[in-house]
Amino acid sequence: MEEELNSEGKCLFCNETFSQKEMGKHLATHLKKMEKEDSKKMPETFCHIVVEADVMFLHLLVKGNATMKKIDTFLRKVWLECCGHLSGFGHKDFKISMTHKVLDVFETKVKIYHDYDYGSTTRVFLKGVKNYQLKLKEDIVLLSRNEPLKLMCSKCGKQAAVNICTVCDWSFYCESCSIQHEKECGDFSDYANMPVVNSPRMGVCGYEGGQIDTERDGIYQKK
Repeated sequence: MEEELNSEGKCLFCNETFSQKEMGKHLATHLKKMEKEDSKKMPETFCHIVVEADVMFLHLLVKGNATMKKIDTFLRKVWLECCGHLSGFGHKDFKISMTHKVLDVFETKVKIYHDYDYGSTTRVFLKGVKNYQLKLKEDIVLLSRNEPLKLMCSKCGKQAAVNICTVCDWSFYCESCSIQHEKECGDFSDYANMPVVNSPRMGVCGYEGGQIDTERDGIYQKK
């Protein structure tokens, strides 16, 4: 039986590590303190939003009067962009455009989705956590992101995986086992060899990694 993947990330403020389940509650302690400190600085509304794709996650702080395009651009740069595909937000009960204001969409704890690429689609889910009155220069802040998952080589089981073979049941291979697999799979050296990256877009289309938070875009490192 394969080992269940556990997801954890580091807090932007204190650099402490928390599980996917615990992270939102922990970040709230910092954000409440910031809100109190910023109360006399003509603050603006910022929305705490969690983005999830199974065990992968992002916690974002986004200015309420920014447009949804701001989040779309960020998701592309950190998780999704490969070939300039179309993307969009959605909800079963209402439509969401790129020009909608973030606060209007996440005023309540609504859960929506974001699709990138309407051919080989990667879907992630976004949920509003809470709004805060803060004084910040940035329109969007990455509060936390899951650390690289413990993806080990499917063949030796001893080393961290660095490549995926997209034609052999999405098998994972370390450096040395990748060399051996290339001899066994003619497609691997041609088009089926894709890098392991910390993204739900991993192994899809031409995706090879993001442009934001690149230090967490790599492979699992043994402690």
